[in-house]
Amino acid sequence: MKVASTISKLKQLAKDQDSNAKITSEKILDNIELVSNSNISKVAELIYTSPATIIRFCKNYLNLSGFSELQTLLRIYLSEQDEIEKEHKFILKYSEIIEIIDQTDNLSELQEIDKIAKAILQAQTICIIVHDLSVEYLAIDLVEKINLLGLSAIVIAQQKQLDYYSKISDQNWLFIVISHHKENMTFQKKLEKIYNSNSVIALFSMNQASDFSQLANYWVKFALIDPDNKDFDTISPLYIVELLINRIVKTDQKRFKKMTKILKI
Repeated sequence: MKVASTISKLKQLAKDQDSNAKITSEKILDNIELVSNSNISKVAELIYTSPATIIRFCKNYLNLSGFSELQTLLRIYLSEQDEIEKEHKFILKYSEIIEIIDQTDNLSELQEIDKIAKAILQAQTICIIVHDLSVEYLAIDLVEKINLLGLSAIVIAQQKQLDYYSKISDQNWLFIVISHHKENMTFQKKLEKIYNSNSVIALFSMNQASDFSQLANYWVKFALIDPDNKDFDTISPLYIVELLINRIVKTDQKRFKKMTKILKI
């Protein structure tokens, strides 16, 4: 309470045109961090007064024991403001995440995700393609979750690997492509080979038609808060991965009975 009342008193004095403490209060409020961490001589220089005057100001106008108590209260105030700012940023970020997930829900068709879930269960070989390092963590996350279900999946992270697998793949193979940045022409040609081998291609990408989407048997779209901000690109794809794993388990509940209980489906 003393922190709030002291700040309130400083603001009140700063507005009082007739008060001798107006300038001192204004300077303190405008330089709270500096005042809270500087010695009294430096603060006196800032306000163009003497250390003795500052001590009298603290006692007579703020009802404090002296400058040290003022510093302590200002530090507490800064700490409280920092916590409020952190909470505000968290709420803002949380709201953005909820918004982008809602947008992705509206874009992604559950039927399309169910088709990919069935394709994963039917495929003899499942490959998660990484053509951009920015999506590598997504591929690894998806492979780990698929393997956790007792299914086998591999990550293709190099052009040589992709070139090799594109030559030996057939209709029993499933390739999952996660894409949300600029597309690579070399990669596209490899994808065309896979497409021509009758392998199944599932694409997770932003809501924008592309050369990649033309080659996909299934296309799940996700939304982005800021297409130029790679950090935020993680939210929607990770949500899609969780949704896909959920649908795989739901597609064959007898097979994944234990996992069904864990996920409470």
